[in-house]
Amino acid sequence: MYREFTLTNNNVWNALKEIIKANAKSFADKGSPLRIIVTSEEKKRNAEQNRMYWGGILRQISDQAWVSGQQYTTDTWHEYFARKHGVCEDVTLPGGEVVVRRKSTTQMSVGEFSEYMTRVQADAASSMGVDFA
Repeated sequence: MYREFTLTNNNVWNALKEIIKANAKSFADKGSPLRIIVTSEEKKRNAEQNRMYWGGILRQISDQAWVSGQQYTTDTWHEYFARKHGVCEDVTLPGGEVVVRRKSTTQMSVGEFSEYMTRVQADAASSMGVDFA
């Protein structure tokens, strides 16, 4: 059995409690556990993270990193790292073809974007000697 509930009001909460009550004993009697997963929807990245990414991380990379005698803009570094370290997702096209594309950083959750920024900083520090102090 699979049921998903989004707790938006007391009616949904009460329905969830009833499902648990009705099924917990039945599952226990069969010797199998009732599995319950609780999550919360994480908000999209915030303005503070965006300022840190563009004004701090990418700016420092743009100012310090040299590749084959050339420096690149923050926009170029953003695209480079988003392709290298970004979150990927499957997208089904109208003809049924499934392609993998990178998720826009604007669509990342707070947690996803935090992990992404950490990977970008670690990569830039280790491979290009960028100092984020």
